[in-house]
Amino acid sequence: MDNSAELGDTIQEALQGAGEACRSLSGFILQAANHLRSGEIREGNELLAEVLDDFSQVASLLEDVPRCGAFMKEGRQRVMDDLERESLEMADLLKMAVTAQESEDWVFLADILEYEFAQKLGSWDGLLSGLSRPVEAPQSPL
Repeated sequence: MDNSAELGDTIQEALQGAGEACRSLSGFILQAANHLRSGEIREGNELLAEVLDDFSQVASLLEDVPRCGAFMKEGRQRVMDDLERESLEMADLLKMAVTAQESEDWVFLADILEYEFAQKLGSWDGLLSGLSRPVEAPQSPL
């Protein structure tokens, strides 16, 4: 196996792990929202901080994927484009969450987390799973 193939395999494994992380983080986001709604503000904010720290690691992995030319040549550009669009939407959600947190609007923050952020993590999970699957070679006409 050449270095390019080994690197591609490593990236696929990392992306699968990132998708699994998004599934786990979604559950923690819902827990944070529940804490905020029940008045456990400190607990909700602490859990949210942990989730965002873990999520930033997933996002930084995605910054490195396009640098692997061999991996990207395998027909994954469309999924990367979708992830870029999702990233911009996630950034907007994070700005809304920060605004809600600064104004101490805990119910609004919980709504953002539960109805927007958790759904967005689900989208990322699907896209990461798609990106991590081997791309089948196009079939040539007979």
